Amino acid sequence: VTPTVDAAVTQEIRDFALRELNADLVGFADRARYANAPARLSPQGLMPESRSVIVMAIHHPDAAIELGGREHPQVIGPYCIQYFMNSRLDEMSYRMGLFLQARGWRAVPIVSSNIWRYKGYKEMTEQFAPDLSHLHAAVATGLAEFGYNGLAITPEYGARQRYVSIVTDAPLAPTPLLEPGSVCDNCMLCRKHCLSGALAKELDGFNEIHIGDKTYRYVRKNLWRCAWGEHFDIDLDLPIPEHVNEQVILDAVKAHGTRGGEMGSCLRHCVPRARRYFDAKYTDAPRRRRDAVAPEGPVHRGLQDRVVSQAARQGADFAVVWSREELAAAGIDTDPHMPDTRAAVTFGLTVPAPLYRDRLAGACHYLMQQAAYDAVRELERAGYTAVSHSGVQEEAIQKLLAGLPEGRVLVTETLLTEAALVPSPKRVQLPAEGRTPAGLDFETALRNLLAEQGAAAVGVAPAGRLDEIVAQMRPHLDGQTIFDYKDTARAFSPTVPEVTSRTRRLKTPGDYLPGARSVVVFALTLPQASVEHTARHDAEAVGPLAFAQYESVNLLATTLRRAIALCERYGVRAEWSFDLAGSASVVASPRGPQPDAFSNRFAAWAAGLARLGKGGFPIHPVYGTNLRYAALIIDRELPADAPLADWQPTQCGACDRCVARCMTAAFGDEARIEAGGVADSFRLIDPARCDWAKRFSLIAAEGTAYTGWHLDVPAPATITAEALADGLRQHPVIEKRRPCDFDACVLACPYTRSQP
Repeated sequence: VTPTVDAAVTQEIRDFALRELNADLVGFADRARYANAPARLSPQGLMPESRSVIVMAIHHPDAAIELGGREHPQVIGPYCIQYFMNSRLDEMSYRMGLFLQARGWRAVPIVSSNIWRYKGYKEMTEQFAPDLSHLHAAVATGLAEFGYNGLAITPEYGARQRYVSIVTDAPLAPTPLLEPGSVCDNCMLCRKHCLSGALAKELDGFNEIHIGDKTYRYVRKNLWRCAWGEHFDIDLDLPIPEHVNEQVILDAVKAHGTRGGEMGSCLRHCVPRARRYFDAKYTDAPRRRRDAVAPEGPVHRGLQDRVVSQAARQGADFAVVWSREELAAAGIDTDPHMPDTRAAVTFGLTVPAPLYRDRLAGACHYLMQQAAYDAVRELERAGYTAVSHSGVQEEAIQKLLAGLPEGRVLVTETLLTEAALVPSPKRVQLPAEGRTPAGLDFETALRNLLAEQGAAAVGVAPAGRLDEIVAQMRPHLDGQTIFDYKDTARAFSPTVPEVTSRTRRLKTPGDYLPGARSVVVFALTLPQASVEHTARHDAEAVGPLAFAQYESVNLLATTLRRAIALCERYGVRAEWSFDLAGSASVVASPRGPQPDAFSNRFAAWAAGLARLGKGGFPIHPVYGTNLRYAALIIDRELPADAPLADWQPTQCGACDRCVARCMTAAFGDEARIEAGGVADSFRLIDPARCDWAKRFSLIAAEGTAYTGWHLDVPAPATITAEALADGLRQHPVIEKRRPCDFDACVLACPYTRSQP
């Protein structure tokens, strides 16, 4: 029985998407609109109890499209904003999933891109198939219709937006569908400008998509041909064979290497007729008429304030406004990047150099990119052209800024605009120069910040408690052999592994920060429905879990950056870690190795957030194993939380699911930790055997089987560098770029999800 839609919930979600997540478009589809979808590619295939799909879209800045790819589709210029847009959509999808979950609804957030079944799956013949197609979802939610080229095009932006989807059991009011043929006028500019010939050669009729009483059509193309430059980065100026398949792609890479990513010409030239006009002096692509027209005269002061305020919203320390003349006087020519530039805005932050590493470095750049991108959209909505990722060298901009002390790293992102913004002082502002929140002590301010950023749990451990636990663990874990490897082959070529080894030595808070007094541990929850439905039902999808693994860590990293800046404002020294003791490992992911479910287990235990189950991973009383933890090490003593004494994972007593599920026999003898009158026993793990499966993707059932891999290499009795290298050489050439693995022992735990 189809439940009555909930208009109030629909409106609440729409408001959250548009106001808090800053989506440009949001739409909803009910379950009935997917009645004709293949089971493996449907919302109900992912989550049988699903009722609705939410789609959010963000707009490519027009200048990024119109000025990118002018020289060649593989000289993409400002179109590189798309890589940031994918990251932004990932955050939007994930935060929407947690927003729904916090209100009692189940949700499976879908990744923006790059998790695909390249060559079908079991009986499914679709190639490059995602867990759920955002393009089809955009049409099903009434945001778009299909163009001839297969892109989901909207009346507002044509092809100039990217989408992300969330599957949920919330009964949402569906958005009205667009009429087929109401947006695409079959101008065929996409076909004319496609250098790979994907819209003119090797065509096989049309795909017909039936949604309700409407039928949408788009040309059925050879996706291998389409991916020649767009995915495989092969030079589009090379002769392309009349028939393109996987082997042709691999042969071309072997013979010619790669040139670089392609800006899709189908997207670049796709603007609806009502919005399309041409300005050959500005660009060879169609331009898009906007909803607003920039006024003559000075820029509205409220607009300038909204632009500059993105600094505070996105965690920047400062924003600087430049005039075109100021940049020109300093030798920075904006004409090659955006010829109608009249001003620029630089968003910046600084961080102590020792902290600027790994995920925190990436988080700093991401936050500045967010500020610049949202400022660009504020300007566009007011009718002004603007672009970030323009090609202006940030190093040149940074040399013009005064006030950067030694020992700090400066991170900036600069946008260009035709709006004549009023210039501002040209100096760096440090976090410590910001005003301390009136009336708030440090602990309250820190806990408030962590809550605002979505932390599901926060605990504090005295540094000495971690010292005590590490001392107990050293006899068991110090001296273990850890293998690392690097693939030295070029892209889309057989693996050439370079395997090295190191010896584990556990760390204490003082190893990170001399004088450490407290460790603040905070956690972000994985969407429960994503975990519950992993590799189950018709879809048998592993992508939502792989996405949750890496996006939770991304958001923990941006929260760490904000927390460290807060510490500086209060005069507190800080350090950070995703695995403070160094007792855990990583799991293979489409976005690179990610901290595994064992990471920060001892820190979480010491901070009163978790107990250790039989498998050695942390278990929270409410969220079970479905938290990912970050540790903030500080030189300020805070009131400590006691280890959990009034709760323990009682199901571990008679349960051996985690041990039985391990396919590499990684579990060994038992160990015990004790502090504050609380003690837990757990099984130790041989890291080389555990990593064989989840880190090195050599056991298909640890995740890769569900994306179409067929690689199973049994772990030898003794794992050596040579044996590991032999296994790695068997990785599939294309699929190896996007591995989706998981901790199989954790998925087998009843504190993770329901078990058969």
